[in-house]
Amino acid sequence: MSIIENEIHGNTMLLTLNNPTKRNSMIKGFHDEFQSSIKMADENKEISSIVINGAGDFFCAGGDLNALKTRRSMSEEQRYETLNQLNGTIYSIFNCSKPIISAIEGGAAGAGVSLAMACDLVVMSEDSFFSLAYVKIGLTPDGAATKFLSETLPRQLLSEMAMIGGKIDSSRLYQLGAVNVLSQKGNAKETAIELSKNFENLPKNSISRIKNLTRSAYGNNFSEQIKLETDFMVKSQGDKESIEGIDAFLEKRQPDFKKLR
Repeated sequence: MSIIENEIHGNTMLLTLNNPTKRNSMIKGFHDEFQSSIKMADENKEISSIVINGAGDFFCAGGDLNALKTRRSMSEEQRYETLNQLNGTIYSIFNCSKPIISAIEGGAAGAGVSLAMACDLVVMSEDSFFSLAYVKIGLTPDGAATKFLSETLPRQLLSEMAMIGGKIDSSRLYQLGAVNVLSQKGNAKETAIELSKNFENLPKNSISRIKNLTRSAYGNNFSEQIKLETDFMVKSQGDKESIEGIDAFLEKRQPDFKKLR
């Protein structure tokens, strides 16, 4: 049985974390399969977007505690190596040229929050939650969880999540802008797939550049960001996509970006 299942819905690749008996925790082999699936979807010209969801009634519980228990006897160098597997998974989402949507049922905990928030768009069912309960077992957040959450949440709420370790429900996260769409219970996957249809006929190179810009905007200073915007606009103005888009607008027709993939 694959830990990560791949299924195509139109121009969307649906990735399902498939370990429901352990709440889709990141067991051995998870990171290799996940990163391979993202790479495959990124290289497939027919795929315009990716949706990540969890099998069963929970998105992802993060790291496997039984595996974490063994790390106390490792050297620090070995611990870095294991943590870099998680970091590789987060980078695979971050660096993917295509839009990625997380679809969360039940909840996301620990590194599952990192996985969800690394995505470009987030759909959560109205009864779901985030939990960064590392402190309750004497650990600290990883997988860039604090970075992603700090981009949308006030410091006081991030402190509450990380220092107390309680659950933050989806409605509160939605009100603060960390979540794009709230869905009915049991409908997060379908809602995310429907949302992904927005990308079916959008220009691939333009989307990739915009994703890069939105990722860079929170860390770059003004000069760095305006230079990056200028560089991308220069490239875009000479791209076949802008030729098609501008011609279609002037000719009062719908552009066909699919033919340029």
